[in-house]
Amino acid sequence: MYVISLDLGTSGFRSQLIDLEKKETIKTVVTMGHPLPGGNVMDHLDFAIDTGTDVAHGIIIETVKKILQKFDVEPEKIERIAVCGNPIQLSLFQNIEIRDLAYAGKSKQASLGVENVNRDARIFPANEIFKGIFEMGNCVIIIPPAIKHEIGADALAMMLETDFMAQEEPCLVTDYGTNA
Repeated sequence: MYVISLDLGTSGFRSQLIDLEKKETIKTVVTMGHPLPGGNVMDHLDFAIDTGTDVAHGIIIETVKKILQKFDVEPEKIERIAVCGNPIQLSLFQNIEIRDLAYAGKSKQASLGVENVNRDARIFPANEIFKGIFEMGNCVIIIPPAIKHEIGADALAMMLETDFMAQEEPCLVTDYGTNA
């Protein structure tokens, strides 16, 4: 059985196939760029708002499907996909509200009817997103929470991996990604 780690970066996607029994990485797949036009999250937000979030979501899911196919394993052997990224990328992946991330100010958001967007951690069946595209009946997708729209699951993952919270001295977790 396999698990997949998937980082939805602003400048590209990175993914690894991990064999659960051997506890080793089998294969890594990296895209040469982000599938949405533009070089930063604001460009991706603008594209999604202008063309429709369904279109942006579809492009992202098609790219992830191609990544999954490159692993060359039977979909029913994939147990989990852990997805990481900033709140914008994770929202586009899940096809959830993004306008609260695009527009500053409570009054602007209220005028758009955008309130109480939930970006808590989620575990859900992969076929909720991939049914009819790349069916994985035995697989769940794990999405970590966004702490704020400026602090996403990518930063949270770094904090957990580095034992950040247990440090007694002041320390800093920094993501030197596209938007840093």
